[in-house]
This record gives sequence, C-alpha cells and structure tokens, in this order.
Amino acid sequence: MPGAPDADGMDITPDTSGRLQSTISQTIGGGPAHDAGPLRQPPSQYTVTEAVDYIGFGKFQWLMLLYTGLAWCADAMEMMLLSFLGPAAKCEWGLTPSQESLITSVVFVGTMSGAYAWGSLGDAKGRKLGFFATALFTFTFGVLSAVAPSYEWLIFFRFWVGLGLGGVPVSFTLYMEFMPTKGRGVWLIWLEAFWTLGSCIEAGLAWLVLDSLGWRWLLGLSSIPLGLLMVLYPLLPETPYWLVLNGDLAGADAVLQRMAKINGVHLPQGGLMMPNQKQLQPDQASNAVSWQQHVMQPYNAIAGQLKEILSGGLLTTTLLLQFIWFTNALVYYGLVLLTTSLHTSESSQAGCNAEGKLQIGQQDLLSIFITSTAEMPGMVFSSLLVDFLGRKRTLMASLMLCGAATTTLIWVTGSNTAWLFLGRAAVMASYTTLYVYTPEVYPTQVRSFGLGVCNACSRFGALLSPFLTVDLVEHGHPQLAEGTLAVCCVIAAVLTWLLPIETKARSLLVSICHADRLMLAGLVRSCQ
Repeated sequence: MPGAPDADGMDITPDTSGRLQSTISQTIGGGPAHDAGPLRQPPSQYTVTEAVDYIGFGKFQWLMLLYTGLAWCADAMEMMLLSFLGPAAKCEWGLTPSQESLITSVVFVGTMSGAYAWGSLGDAKGRKLGFFATALFTFTFGVLSAVAPSYEWLIFFRFWVGLGLGGVPVSFTLYMEFMPTKGRGVWLIWLEAFWTLGSCIEAGLAWLVLDSLGWRWLLGLSSIPLGLLMVLYPLLPETPYWLVLNGDLAGADAVLQRMAKINGVHLPQGGLMMPNQKQLQPDQASNAVSWQQHVMQPYNAIAGQLKEILSGGLLTTTLLLQFIWFTNALVYYGLVLLTTSLHTSESSQAGCNAEGKLQIGQQDLLSIFITSTAEMPGMVFSSLLVDFLGRKRTLMASLMLCGAATTTLIWVTGSNTAWLFLGRAAVMASYTTLYVYTPEVYPTQVRSFGLGVCNACSRFGALLSPFLTVDLVEHGHPQLAEGTLAVCCVIAAVLTWLLPIETKARSLLVSICHADRLMLAGLVRSCQ
C-alpha cells in the first residue's frame, strides 16, 4: 500500500521514510546539510538534492562559478557604462536632460520585458538554452550600439540590449542548481562578486578610453565578455534539477556522473530517483496541434507560471518581493547615476568640450572608480552574515544602513565620496542577499520564472532612477533625489521583516507540491 509523497514526489516506503524524516528535520530545523564524503547507510535511491550534496563543492563548481560569473561581469559592465553613455551622447548630439535619461531608461524597459520571456524560456526549454540566448542577444545589439549613426538608432539598439540583459538571472538559477545545500548562500554571493568586478572593470575602462577614444569604443570593448561566453558555451551542461523535472533521468544521471568525476568522488550507491509523474512538466500529448496552439503556447506557459507564483502561500512572498526588488534597483542604479551626475555637475573640469565630446577630469574619474569599488566590501558584509544571521536579517540591516548613508548625503558639504561609497556598499549587500533569497524560496518548476518576474519588477525602479537622479540633479534638486532613495530603503526594510519564510539552511524545492510534502506550511499552495 503506497505511503505519502516524499520530497521529490515518490511514495514513502519503509526504506525511504527514515530518510524523508531526516530531510524534514534538516529543512525545518536548519540542521547541517550533508557535504562530500561517504554515506553511512547508502540508500537504494537518492534525489538530485542528495546527489548534489553528496558530491559537495569542488572543481566542477569552481568552473561553473567562473563561467556564470563571466555573465554577471558582462551584465555589470553593460549597466555601469550607462552612467557614462548618457552624458557622452548628450555632448555629441546636444540632448536635453530628458533625452539623456531615456538612453538609460529604455534599457530597463527592455530588461523588464525580457525578464518574463527569458525566465519562462529557462523553465520550459532549459537553463542552458536560456543562458545562451540572452548572451547572444545582448552581444549582438551591444556591438550594434557602438556603431549607432544617430540618437534614435542608439535608443533602438539599447532597448534590445536591455531585452537580452533581462535574461541574465537565468545564469544565477543555473549556477545555484549545481550548488550543495551546505554553504550555498556564501557561494551564491561569490557569484555576485563578478558583478562588482564588472563594475570596477567598466569604471577603469572608462577612465582609460573615454577621453581618448570616445564612448563608441567603450561600448564595443564592453561586449568582449559576452563574446567569450558564447565561445565557451558548448562546454556548459544542463542542470540535473531541470532534467529530472522534465523526465530525463538518464541525462540528469550523466550530468551528476560528470560532476562527481570532475570533483574526484563517486555517486552514492543505488540510483537516481524519478519524481512523481504528476510533478513533471507536461510533454506534448500529440504532434497534431494547430498553429493557434503553437502560437499561444509561450503565452499560456507564462500565464500558468504567473498563476503559480501568485496563488496560495507564494502570493504574499511574491508581492512583498516585488517592492523590495523595485527599491533595490531604484536605489542601486540611483546611486550609480548619482555618483556620475554629482561629479559632472559640481566639477569645473567636467562637461562637454568644443568638439562635442564628454570631458571628465581625472580626479572625478578616480572618485567614480573608488565609489565603484565599494561593492566589494558590501559583498563581504553580506557573505559574513547571510548564513549567520539569515537572509532576512542581513537584507534588513543592509537596507537600513543604505538609508542612513543616503540620508547623510542631504546635509553633507564638500566631498561626498565617502557617503556614496558607504551607500553603494550597503545597497550591494542588500542586492546580493536578495539574489540569494529569491530563487531559494521558489521551487524548480517556477524558480527561473519567479526570479525573472522579481527582476522585471526591479526594472521599474531602474527605469525611474535616471529621472529621479539625473533630471533632479541637473535641475538643482539633489537633496530631493537623495531623500526619496532613503525613504524607499526604510520602507523596503520593513517589508523584508514581513516576509513569511527564512530560507537559511533549507533544501531547494523541486516542485510546487514539494514544500507541502515537507510540511513547510504556508510556503506554497496545497497540491490538492
């Protein structure tokens, strides 16, 4: 007689119930996850989570960190260059402040649109395909942006760059699904370190080439990491979580065998467990489908995934995360743009020269570069606390610290580099923690999509940031911009406290029903 479903949807029999009880104990009680090493009593079957935990963190994960980290580095470079592209284009084409702001905002309109599409593609067709498609898209239109003949063409190309950048969170999901449970939060933060690296590289690149070669060379050189990603793409594996969820048990086992071999260990005895068929992604029931069904299939998939994350226990979490993500993007990009705007508006060495080119003094470029390096201590702050205090408390502390630093900017006179540095460090810690927490709270079926939706909502904040910072600074109201950012930080900190779930030391969820089957009440809707 079959028992109750276990963590991955299998029926509990006497030989697996003890293992399930241990899994529940670890998940609810926050006990340590199994790391690499021999199991004391190897089970006859094991889940993907157990296999990944058994393999542990090793050479394979380091290689995945470097590859997916390159994507984050490229994304950061594309975003950081926006703070230089707007002022440079303004000088070349004589743009108004609103037109200058639109160059940045149109990128975020694209990312907001792309986040839904790429996230759904990553869940439906695999993380690997979604990852490659975003890199190809961004690289192509990034290079075209460098040769844009007019302001209108630049706006057009930057929109499509933004559409490609909207899928970058797929790389985060891909990397996370190869991570063992133990120490996962810290290793996910190390991925974020590549964002900081990209920001620093872009600031340094601007320092070297902006005055001498111009903004077009800056755009072209900033696309190099994306080209390298596509060259290395054939070496990238699909994640075993996605393969198992879609019924490819042999493919998942092959990936796990490859991981174990590279890490110098062996998989546990027994075989990989197939989830309950009801949890698998539906296959095409028949090849005889109408063209209308082919056309509507992507839209129906997005609608179905939206229904999943906006129902049951996931509803509250999703709605709270929307504003928190919105605020993080508004404040992060607001401070990035504010850094350049304050230095170009208050410095006598910055502005447009007689040849219609942007000129920024070396001291101002150095200050911008120093402020960009603030993201590294912010990441260290997050990495030290995320597995100690937990995701929620670390996120709240970061937001409050950012609010305090931004408030201080209102009254500071003279050099503001130190307070901009502290604000950038704090908001980076907040963003880093949020990127760890969000995919952990969603199951595999909607993980990439859920992260994509949150990322899309954040783009509303990013879209508003140039109008809040660039426009207000150029019209003589920097204090209003700084005060607005500070208030948003405090509100987001309060909403973080209201999030119903702390994901510290919890196993990744595989299906929508997974959490209920582990008796994690209130996390997702009932499977009935």
